[in-house]
Amino acid sequence: MFRLLPIVNLSTITRSMRLSRQLSTSCYCLKRARNDDDEDGPIKFSTSPARQYRAETTRKGYIENRLWYEPYVILCSLTVFMIYFFILREENDIDRELERTLYSRIEGLEEFQLKQSLEYNRQHNLDTTDIIRRLRELEMEKRQQTEDESI
Repeated sequence: MFRLLPIVNLSTITRSMRLSRQLSTSCYCLKRARNDDDEDGPIKFSTSPARQYRAETTRKGYIENRLWYEPYVILCSLTVFMIYFFILREENDIDRELERTLYSRIEGLEEFQLKQSLEYNRQHNLDTTDIIRRLRELEMEKRQQTEDESI
């Protein structure tokens, strides 16, 4: 019923588009050179615009020239970003909230996962001492909380 489409790499698509553009450009240059000369004779390669085309361009694509200062701009902006976020920025309530564990957010989650792990380890004959110890600690904490609430 459902058909999976093949995953296509974006770089291969852009490379093939560049290649087709390059080939069409070189064909256009050859046609233009042919139209300028007489139609019956052969095209002289050394005088045609096709002699300026490099084979390396077919393999690698056009090399985009970057500005000489581009790496320095990127380096400076990343440095400023890191200085601000790692050194200058103060913690806020969102940072403190993200430090909390999932177990402290959802009541009973740790106990439930420990029971599931205990059952799995018993079925596969694995060590359960750490799990049982942590379950006992949770039970003690729960008892203390109920005693504190009753007082």
